[in-house]
Order: sequence, then structure tokens, then C-alpha cells
Amino acid sequence: LKPLTMSSNVISQVTMQQEKAVDREKVCPLLLRIFCANARHNPSNDYSRGNTPANELQVYTWMDCTLRELTGLIKEVNPDARRRGTTFDFAVVSPDRVTPRYNMRTIGNTENGMRGVDDGKTLSACKFEIGDYVDVAIGLPGFDRGPRSFGGPRPSFAGRNGDDRRRFSPPPRRDY
Repeated sequence: LKPLTMSSNVISQVTMQQEKAVDREKVCPLLLRIFCANARHNPSNDYSRGNTPANELQVYTWMDCTLRELTGLIKEVNPDARRRGTTFDFAVVSPDRVTPRYNMRTIGNTENGMRGVDDGKTLSACKFEIGDYVDVAIGLPGFDRGPRSFGGPRPSFAGRNGDDRRRFSPPPRRDY
């Protein structure tokens, strides 16, 4: 007697829309307003009533800009974010179409020094619309972020003496 074996083949087909290439020499760039915060996203209520968080980075870019490109732009102005292993969690903040609030939705993440599946995601692929904001939670290596969240109480960075120096790396090594 031969044992009865059953097999099945599952075929999955994913259709990807081919994005139109943007000619960056001919197409006018858009103003992208990026808001970065350490360890977590800015609270969504920081975007209410015409207000925005204070930590703004303004960039002129195109709809075919990738999350990896945005990571590079953030690293140019934020030296702490250049460390290997730093993570960048991206979210789009857009106005709610019914209420006077803003909604935040995650669009992907990148890691400094590593390739990831979201590196090549473009703003247009993430359904970004002109007028939306991008909120970035920067997770520095060695800093326990806890669960990723949108807003809420922020971790305290106060030192032992109550000072507000943000220390994310060990003190320099001294060779005597």
C-alpha cells in the first residue's frame, strides 16, 4: 500500500501599479513639511486648529520621493540620527474629511545602515496628498522606545541632577 498524499499549490498574484516617473527637471517640486520626534510620533492633537509641532523640517521634493531619500534628508540636519541602527518610523498626517481633526497613519519605516522593504516606497504610493504632513519617530539605537504609539506622554530625558541634556550615547572613553 502506498500512503495517500495530498498536495496543493497556492498561487498568489499581487498586482502593483507602475508609477509614472517624475521628470524632476520639468516638474515643479512640492513643499513637504516633516515633523520629527525622538522615540515616538508627535501627538495627533499637536496638529489641531492650524497648529503644528515646533520641530519642523521643510523640504522641497517630488511625489516620487522615497522613504530612503527622506531618511537621508533628515540625517543631514540631525547628527544624532546618523548612527547605525537608528530607525525612522514614517506616518502621514492628513486632515479628517468630516471632523476638524487630523488623522495619522503609518506608511513605513527605514533603518540606518540596513536595507528594508519600505526603503523604496514613494510618497505617491503611500497615498500622500499635497497639504499632508509627514511625522517621523526617530528611534536611536540603545534607546528603548517601548511600544510604538502616536502621541501620549513622552519619556523623560532628565539626567540624574534634573538637567535636560539628551544623552543617547555613553560618555567618551578615556584611556589613561
